[in-house]
Order: sequence, then C-alpha cells, then structure tokens
Amino acid sequence: MARSVAPGLPLLPVLLVLAAAAPPPAGEVWQSPLYTVTPAGGSINITCSIHVNGTLLGVHLRQGYPPKMREVTYYDGASAPTVDEQFEGRVVFSGPKDNLTVTMQRLRPDDTGAYFCEAITEEGKGWGAGTTVVVTDTLSPAANTCPGTQLTHFTVPVAVALGCFLVMLGLAATCVLRRRQIRNACSPRDRSTMCVVYEDMSCSRQNTISVPHHNP
Repeated sequence: MARSVAPGLPLLPVLLVLAAAAPPPAGEVWQSPLYTVTPAGGSINITCSIHVNGTLLGVHLRQGYPPKMREVTYYDGASAPTVDEQFEGRVVFSGPKDNLTVTMQRLRPDDTGAYFCEAITEEGKGWGAGTTVVVTDTLSPAANTCPGTQLTHFTVPVAVALGCFLVMLGLAATCVLRRRQIRNACSPRDRSTMCVVYEDMSCSRQNTISVPHHNP
C-alpha cells in the first residue's frame, strides 16, 4: 500500500500551488430572460444581476459568441454609457449597475442574436448565461386583412353566379313543363277533332292552361 501512495505524494504540493495561483472567481452574473421573441419595431429588456467579490467597475452587453463578440453597450454608472452605432438612440438603461436593465427599442430583424452580460471587476470578469433574441418581420398588409373580409370578397361573386344558374334552371324547367302540358292537351284520342289552346292571362288564373271543348 505504501508503494502505491508514495508516487502520488509529489502531486499534492503542485495542486496547492495551482489553487493558490488561480484567481478568485469574479462573482456571479444572473441574466434574464434566456429567450425572447418580438416583432420588428418592438422592444425587449435584458436584466444583468451581478454579485461580485469586490468592486464592480462596469457592465458590458455583448452580442455574438467568442471570439467574435460585438460590444453593444458599456455602463459604469459614473460616465456616460457607450453604445454601439448600430444601437445608438435605441438603448435605455435603468437600475443600479449591479442590477442593470438594458432596454433595446425599435428592434430590427438584423438585431437577432445572442446577448451576454459581462461584469468587469477588479478581480476579473464574469459572464451571464446569455439571452437569445429573435426579431421577426412585421406582417404584410395582406396578412393583416381580416379572413372574414377575404372570404366575403370570394363568396359574393360565387353566390351571384350560383343564383343566376338556379334562376336559369328554374326557367328551363318551367318551359319544359309548359310544353308538356300543351302537348298533352293537343293530343286527343280522336285525331279527327280540332284542339284550340289558349292561356288565360288574368291574375286569378295565372300560369294555367284552358282547353275548350273539342269541336268535331
């Protein structure tokens, strides 16, 4: 057992030296929300809540992923905050720097991306978990049209055409029935007799056929 432990003993001083040389953690950074979706022209809030083991010098809000990250804003609570030209005039700050809320307004689709809070302290840096921002295109005028209105525009011509078809069908059926009535009236069993058919146009006998007595 002694032989197996002895080779590992020199590692203990090395680990102690590394632990002493490692910088203490800069602190903890909580970021919210983790995910948000907004239409173009809308606004979002990103909150950076920071607890540090020392002095908090300032807070960065960065866009993208390492190593290519874009600095959107920097806020230290003393001097005027710096804002990237892409977001100039569209960023508002509220709250203390250890619980800072960054409001980005009038968002555009090209603002879509991941945003990270970065805390700058005397001891080092701390990062938030990130906020994924998705900015959607605004709806087209056609999409904003009420579906009921579109349906009305479509169904009115169809209803008119269908109504005309039914009227024509009714007139055709009436003509066929009238012909059959006249044909039956003028077809007596005795072909030697004469048949006279007339239509009474009076209101009381409208749509009726009168057949007088057959004359020999």
